Amino acid sequence: MTTQALYLDSHALHCEAELLACFQEGEHWVAVLDKTVFHPQGGGQPGDTGRITTHCGERAQVLHTQKAGDIIQHVISQPLPTGPVTIAMDKEPRNTHSILHSLGHLIGNIGQQNGWQPEKAHHWPNECRVEFSPREHVIELDEHTLLQHLTRLIAANLPMRSHTKSDGTRWVAFGDLMAWPCGGTHVAATGEIPANIRVSTKLKKGKLQVRYQIMDVG
Repeated sequence: MTTQALYLDSHALHCEAELLACFQEGEHWVAVLDKTVFHPQGGGQPGDTGRITTHCGERAQVLHTQKAGDIIQHVISQPLPTGPVTIAMDKEPRNTHSILHSLGHLIGNIGQQNGWQPEKAHHWPNECRVEFSPREHVIELDEHTLLQHLTRLIAANLPMRSHTKSDGTRWVAFGDLMAWPCGGTHVAATGEIPANIRVSTKLKKGKLQVRYQIMDVG
């Protein structure tokens, strides 16, 4: 069984789907659908939340979304019967996650262009960071320099572009910047990222860590 992932190349917040299975797991219930607009936790991005409503009017809150193999599991507040449903995602948390994930990609590109190789990234609100290891020739990156680069890339309003290779890996880039393998959600263009960014840098044992946040969204 494979869940059709509609969230990858769509900004849809809701869709019609078929609830294929519902089972209890610990204190909560898990719903499996044939397709979904919900992004599961992974790739440094939190899972989406929202609602599932049956055609009979029964409703459950989606508390978390996770992946198990090729199946996307919706952790819900109560059991629901199988059959046709309408699913609706919470807009504001998704928008926040997309902004922070996109900003992480921009920081990764800036580091790459200055001789730093991105190794890890985490895009959760209030915990955002990108970690780099040095390559042969590196240029020092401080907060002021990073903000200058970010301001320029945001003002350029670079469009997000994605493509999937023959091995099934999805690659994401903004404008002509380097593409990265990524299964997350993003803004349609960099101009959607707010300008009030705060960054901090830390160099430890030769490795660079950049922490970041946008003051309006976490």
